[in-house]
Amino acid sequence: HSLAGAPQRRAVAMQVARRVAPEKPAAGRVSALSMYELPPAEPISVSEFEEFAYDRLRLLSTIELARAKGLKGAELEARIRKARDEFMPLSPTGLIKDYYSHFILRLAYCRSEDLRRWFLQNELELFKWRFVNNPPEDRAAWLRAKGLQYEAISRDEYEEIKEELHQALSSRRDLDPAAERSEHYKVAFEEVVDLVRQRRVYLRGGSAFVPAADLVSIVATAVRAQWSRRLATASHQWPALREEEADRLPPFLE
Repeated sequence: HSLAGAPQRRAVAMQVARRVAPEKPAAGRVSALSMYELPPAEPISVSEFEEFAYDRLRLLSTIELARAKGLKGAELEARIRKARDEFMPLSPTGLIKDYYSHFILRLAYCRSEDLRRWFLQNELELFKWRFVNNPPEDRAAWLRAKGLQYEAISRDEYEEIKEELHQALSSRRDLDPAAERSEHYKVAFEEVVDLVRQRRVYLRGGSAFVPAADLVSIVATAVRAQWSRRLATASHQWPALREEEADRLPPFLE
């Protein structure tokens, strides 16, 4: 997966609705956790356009290679963190690069089913890594802001039902033993029917109590559906955009 060269120095303005800034979940902290709902508004130079795209491609390619090698757990976590720090650091400047580069590659990878699949798989792996590595309070605030009604249970509620949670999780070999002590979220049971049917979660009063390790998959499913729709939209828009920007975008993106 590569991007062709592009002419330098001219500015590229991405089509926008309004300016988007990196999300700030708490005072003094910034977060790269994003669903990339609105394109960025400020024009950037073509050299920045190219740099941003290549750095995100390097990050996603690192994730792809790590997955192909079968890396999991701490090994996969360390590999993604190292690539993130190198190509898309968690800083105000890095977050601007992150936001723009997602949209650039979305455009580059919307053009065929195989490209869309590659982009989605690796973007979702990056999203899941960011989700589980965000502080719990930031995750909860982000979920609320996105209208995803998954409420982290309180310590008191956890103490009240910890025996039931233990029983629900003790037979699961797919979870790390630490999952029992991790954050649990209260989710409407109809959103996790498969987990309920397989008796993989504790159920009470119409709510399923889901460990964070399962929640990330539930959230990623919702994110994937949204990104899939946007990739399909971009695919339909690409022919007109390709013609409009024939001297700049196609030579680089294709």
